[in-house]
Amino acid sequence: MKTTKIHVRATDNELYLLASTPQGSSEICHIKSGYSNPVEYTVIPQSILAPGDYTLIMVGINWGGPQAFTIVTTTNGVDTVHTAPASTLIGANWNHTMPMTV
Repeated sequence: MKTTKIHVRATDNELYLLASTPQGSSEICHIKSGYSNPVEYTVIPQSILAPGDYTLIMVGINWGGPQAFTIVTTTNGVDTVHTAPASTLIGANWNHTMPMTV
């Protein structure tokens, strides 16, 4: 099961995506945005990571006001939407992990 696309559709306010292995992690992206402005970022994991098994770590940070984080991963041709729940808490208050094969 290969993850072939990671598509960030919403970031309010700050999002980190990391690919982790027991030996360490690699930053896929660090995006900042706010005021519900649109975000459009797509990456093909195979273009930046060596083949192998990873854990995809998503961390959302809210600076204040409503948060919004939406990431779509494509694995074996199937899109899965990962969306943070509504919150106005300040800080690193959303995280999600999933296995990822590159």
